[in-house]
Amino acid sequence: MSNAIDDAVARIQALALASTDIEIKSAPDYPIESVDPLPMVASYHAGGQAHLSNKTMFHNFPEIMVEFHVSRINLQQMAAQINAIAYEFPRRLAGDPTLNGTVKTIVMTEDRPLTYNSRPFVWGQEGDRNRVQTQVLLFVVPIKLLPTPLTTA
Repeated sequence: MSNAIDDAVARIQALALASTDIEIKSAPDYPIESVDPLPMVASYHAGGQAHLSNKTMFHNFPEIMVEFHVSRINLQQMAAQINAIAYEFPRRLAGDPTLNGTVKTIVMTEDRPLTYNSRPFVWGQEGDRNRVQTQVLLFVVPIKLLPTPLTTA
């Protein structure tokens, strides 16, 4: 059974697939344990904040981690892919601030900007023959869910 966070993650994955000329080869709704063909993207709930505005209304501000993984075999290609994603993905998010109606808004303001960074990443443990080194571009997407009334039932 899906909930608002699952629906937001699914929409973010859809936007990630459509974000650039680069063919993203895998974007499952739930993260996987192994590396799919690269480039790939995985999104998941990574934290957040919640509060009550009064005795009856609950507000939830989850943060969705979005990991774009690209190959590091060809560094020139890696840099071009990371640059294209870093430029286009935030624009896709800005163009769909309610994530197709799944959230109230993406919180992306001057006071609270969308944050992202890039770094090398290794899938697998030392000595694992399936170990893969990627470059990951990480976005933290803060969202505001629709306020929900509290029930005692």
